[in-house]
This record gives sequence, structure tokens and C-alpha cells, in this order.
Amino acid sequence: MAENQDNPANPAGTIIRTIDARMPPTPDDNIGVRSTDIGSFLPEATYRAVPIVWFVRAMMVQFFALAFLLSLPVTGVAMVALSTVVSVLVRYWTFRRGMARASRAWKVATHTGLLLNWGWLSAIAVLR
Repeated sequence: MAENQDNPANPAGTIIRTIDARMPPTPDDNIGVRSTDIGSFLPEATYRAVPIVWFVRAMMVQFFALAFLLSLPVTGVAMVALSTVVSVLVRYWTFRRGMARASRAWKVATHTGLLLNWGWLSAIAVLR
């Protein structure tokens, strides 16, 4: 909220602020967690996905995609090739959605999880 000499932003040091229709909003009003005029117990915030969301999404998408591949009448090397394509596409999609900005630990965990899922399916496909 803009502060000037005639109308200080918070003269009494209270949490609740009054909305002055005559004062235009400043860019700083759109930063951080904002409160509605009914009080600060109902904050307005924006959703920011975190790496655990991308990690779980990648594992679930790959799991169901590979389970679908197992239901196809394809065996052996063809199944390994199809599962490799699906796994690479899931990896590409995950890192494009935001995992590329995550920490190194999340990147390693994602690659490890995708490789383990792919490895299990490849072993099943070869032994089938």
C-alpha cells in the first residue's frame, strides 16, 4: 500500500487495513500473501507446485503408462523399446513442467525412480 504524509498506510500499527477508493493500487499490493477485507484469517495466495508434486506425478504417469503397455500383445525387445520411449517422454514432460528448476536431489530421485520403473517393466517384458 502506498504511503504518503496525509494518509499513512498503518497509523495505529493494526493488522487490518482500510481500503481507500481514492488511492490507486500500487504494484506492491500484488506481492505476497494478501488479505481480504473480511480479515486476515482468509489469505489470498497463489499455488506454486513443489518438486514432490512433479515427482509423484511423473511416477504415477509412468506407472500407469507402463501398466497399459504390459496389457498390449507385445513382448521382448519391442516392449523394452516402447517402454523406453514412454519413459523418456515422461521424463521430458516432467522436467519441462518444472523439475528442471528443482534441486539436484529431486532430479536424482526422479531419474532413479523413472529408471527403476523402467527396469522392472523391462525385466518382466524380457522374461515373459
